Amino acid sequence: MKINDTEIKAKIQLAGEKKMHPNFLAGATLLIKWASGEYISISGFSLWISQHGGYNITVPQKPGFKYCLIEKSLKQKIEQEIIKQYEYEKIPIIEEK
Repeated sequence: MKINDTEIKAKIQLAGEKKMHPNFLAGATLLIKWASGEYISISGFSLWISQHGGYNITVPQKPGFKYCLIEKSLKQKIEQEIIKQYEYEKIPIIEEK
């Protein structure tokens, strides 16, 4: 099977007041969509504050088992998309009267 024209979008769920951990910022779901309209959704990504500055992104996992293994260059692109969408979600909405 060969599939072309793939689009990957990230949907961010910001951590509310009741965070599971102080460094947890948001959860993310990836939507991978093809030109034909078919799509796959992968939920369970987590965005964390890094101890060394910046962000860490973890893939869906349980202790000792990762549900999602991604090739390195694609993983970097996905991480950039998640961070970009997180930064966008943090922008406050100002309504004019």
